[in-house]
Amino acid sequence: MPFHLYRVVSGGSAPRWFGVRVVYDEDRWVSTCREVDANGDEKPGATAVAPTFYGVTAEQAHRRMLDVLENTYDEVTPGGAEVPT
Repeated sequence: MPFHLYRVVSGGSAPRWFGVRVVYDEDRWVSTCREVDANGDEKPGATAVAPTFYGVTAEQAHRRMLDVLENTYDEVTPGGAEVPT
């Protein structure tokens, strides 16, 4: 299950962190996104921050979620290397 950590900034606000998880579910790849801390640990009570996206490949499902972050925030940067979980 690949997990990708992103640091996002919008306007002059403090940075926030989001984790995008991509998993294989039966016949497709599924990506979800939740707010996390800078270490990638899920915040207590964190809920999904975007709808679930599907793809034929893991990269496609991941890219669809990343597009949402890039369209929502001014700056989106990877927070670290892909972390297998």
